[in-house]
Amino acid sequence: MERFLLGLSALFSRVPNMMVRLKLPLMLFFFTASLQMAHIIYSDTVFDLSPEAFMEEKSPSHRGLEEFRRQFGSDRSVFIIYKPKDGNVFSRESLHAIQKLTQKLENWQDLDPSEFPEADLRELGHVRRVISLANIRSLNSKDNTLMSERIVPRMLPSHEEELAEIKQLALKETDYASVLYSKAGTYGGIIIDTDFGLVPAEDYVSAIDAPSTILDESFNSFDLSYDEEAVVQEIDFEDLDPREYLAFQTALEAIYGQYSDQFEFYAVGEPPLMVELWGVLEQLEKLGYLMVLIFASLLWGLFKSASALVWPLVTITLSIVWCWGISVSLGVEITSMIGLTVLLIFAVGIADCVHVMSAYFSLRHEGVEHSAALTKSYGKVGLPILLTTLTTAVGISVLATSKLEPIREFAFMSALGVVLAFLFTITLLPVLLHQWHPGNPANTSGYRKKFIGIWIKQTIAGRSVITISASSALFAIFGWKIGLYLNVVFFMVYWVVTHPEKIFSGVLVIIYRFPTQIILLFALILGICLYGSTRVFIDTNLTTMFKEGHPLMKAIEVVDSNMAGSQTMKVMIDMNKADGILDSDVLLAIEALQTSLENNYSETILRTHSIVNIVRASHQLMNKDDPAFYKIPESDQLISQLLILYSAADPEDRRSLMSDDFSRAQISINLRNMGSYDYKKMFSEVEMDIEATFGYLKPTYPNLNVVLTGTVATLMVIGDEIARSQYNGFAMAWLIISVIMVITLGSISGGLMGMIPNAIPALLALGMMGLFAIPLDTDTLLIAPVILGIAVDDTIHFITHYRMELSKSKNINIALESALREVGKAVMFTTMIIGFGFAILSFSDYLGFAKIGLLGALSIFVALLCDLFLIPTMIVLFRPTFDIKNVDNSFKFQVAGK
Repeated sequence: MERFLLGLSALFSRVPNMMVRLKLPLMLFFFTASLQMAHIIYSDTVFDLSPEAFMEEKSPSHRGLEEFRRQFGSDRSVFIIYKPKDGNVFSRESLHAIQKLTQKLENWQDLDPSEFPEADLRELGHVRRVISLANIRSLNSKDNTLMSERIVPRMLPSHEEELAEIKQLALKETDYASVLYSKAGTYGGIIIDTDFGLVPAEDYVSAIDAPSTILDESFNSFDLSYDEEAVVQEIDFEDLDPREYLAFQTALEAIYGQYSDQFEFYAVGEPPLMVELWGVLEQLEKLGYLMVLIFASLLWGLFKSASALVWPLVTITLSIVWCWGISVSLGVEITSMIGLTVLLIFAVGIADCVHVMSAYFSLRHEGVEHSAALTKSYGKVGLPILLTTLTTAVGISVLATSKLEPIREFAFMSALGVVLAFLFTITLLPVLLHQWHPGNPANTSGYRKKFIGIWIKQTIAGRSVITISASSALFAIFGWKIGLYLNVVFFMVYWVVTHPEKIFSGVLVIIYRFPTQIILLFALILGICLYGSTRVFIDTNLTTMFKEGHPLMKAIEVVDSNMAGSQTMKVMIDMNKADGILDSDVLLAIEALQTSLENNYSETILRTHSIVNIVRASHQLMNKDDPAFYKIPESDQLISQLLILYSAADPEDRRSLMSDDFSRAQISINLRNMGSYDYKKMFSEVEMDIEATFGYLKPTYPNLNVVLTGTVATLMVIGDEIARSQYNGFAMAWLIISVIMVITLGSISGGLMGMIPNAIPALLALGMMGLFAIPLDTDTLLIAPVILGIAVDDTIHFITHYRMELSKSKNINIALESALREVGKAVMFTTMIIGFGFAILSFSDYLGFAKIGLLGALSIFVALLCDLFLIPTMIVLFRPTFDIKNVDNSFKFQVAGK
């Protein structure tokens, strides 16, 4: 193994010269191929940012949701809650305003676009139905006929007594209370049903329009009947791009914003949620630019060379472009995981480049000329970069076992990107550095010399003025929070760059004097992390996505506290038999399920509504409004008659609850917002309730199918599954990386020495989350693969350098100090670049990214402490030789300058 590793190092040392000799064809190839990749990205990229991207197409939840939408339309509704400034939704002013608002939403085509210059009113074509206090109807019976009349007449009465009667009539309608108005009358609601997600797929052709369809002689007769043997063609819908919500929500807000003087508005539902999440992505884009600025500033501050700044960024950017282009050419659709993919490739790629540049600059400082420095630096770091690429790529690839397509695509693209970053660092970076490389760092010249000269000539007062001016400029440009952060970053970088020898001398003193205490301290930290990780619970919750005071969080709180809840679930009952819903036993089963849900989950489920509510109310009205008849009739014929009467009175509402052939019905469930843990538990329990309630109908209706579904609730459960799959994938990745390290280092002790320090930063985030009761969700778990990849990279560089130096010097003391001084500097540089870059995410309004930034940065800096203190201390105490013979394992406790 030792001879093999030395051979690989020798091979990597020859690579720069080989690439330089082929620079013209290589540059031409990379230039042409990069243009082609950019063209593929621009022309062929298909985004699938829809929530359904995380659903398995053949899963029961996805099939149930698709079936529900085919029958009852889109469940992507907007629920707008309004609070009148006068505190009464039934006041004349409030009723008049809500009538005008409802009319505008229903008849948006009649509006003057010039009154809404910031909005495209045509986007309101997605509105399918508007329901509010202004247009709801109350059932009445007259002459054995059901009649549907407006609760609020088009012309408001002139007397207060009549307005009071309207309020009393509305409050009697229990099916509307807490949905369209609170029981106290202080809040009102507007439900806007949309057609989002109901656009047929591009290749869908209706069977009736197919060229092969021929109408036979039976179409000469128009006697209507249901053919129960007929096959119903299923419509495939296009995946919804959440960006479609943006223009729609803008138009919607422009209209109801005209009434902001009379009402406070709160919007909930999938469209407002996705608009807010898109705003998060836009904010993330701005933070991403700031992150790149930090990367660039730190690269400049560390190496003080324009080429050392530009070429690593070019190398990493091309790696990302190629990864994206190759993935798209293979038919991969880009999902919301692309942000993390880019972040991981950037983190690993920047680490590779920084290790190369650090070794290169160390040699140049020693007076080695450019070509020789490039050769020696690749000989030193080529092998560790290869090993870090293998471990990171293999570790991330474990996630390809997930059942969810976006997670599998993330695994593929990340592994591909990491490999490309390695190949570009090995092949392209030497050529670029040959074309434009830094001068001798020991001989400053040009503007660098002038700048340094000006700084040296300044008095303390002059330097203070320059520093304060630059600091003030950062505050003025970025605000006090980010400005303070940037000032701290630049101060720390300045201190590290100007005092490297003091830092490493101090580290060596501490390691040599207090090895036992260091081991005990890190063992304590590991124990705390392990304990905290056992207290971690998996839960994704809307109310924990954004920072306190965010408009969406306030809206959810208002709706959950004053109305029937901010979330909905649906139960679809498919009898697979025409007129099956008219069976009294079926309606009694639906009634029993509604009663069970309302009683067993009274703290969460605030309302259920189905055709049963209509049948009971109609039965009572047709019997002189006697409350004793508020029940399901025993006669199927009477049920049929009641529903025919109701269909005539309010056909639109009936179709929203039951199919035209009476084979399907739905139960709408309004509930308070919960986390994925509670949703999953409820889903499981409700599914058992459904089986127990409808099971006795199976002999009569063998094809009966009852499905619990609903977009937001289903996504919360899927979020829980994503978190669990990633959690298991992370554990498997850690195990596989451990095996790779044992094999490559040729020693079990070496592998353990490498993975134990990596366990601390990887478990730190989990431990802190467990100790501080922060739930592990689909966002925070994304920290793990990135942290593990970065931590393992630095550890491999350290241990590999130690092993290779040990092979040459046969002296543990020399090997350790060489690894600490040469690799330690690069590790500090990569940690500052990636750690400070990560930390900028903590300024996001979206708590998921904020937690990734804070916990990720903390874990990265702890990984640095492990590399600088724990690994050297383990070497001092256990003195590993990796089976290398004739090694002097004695230590001379002497530090340079002491």
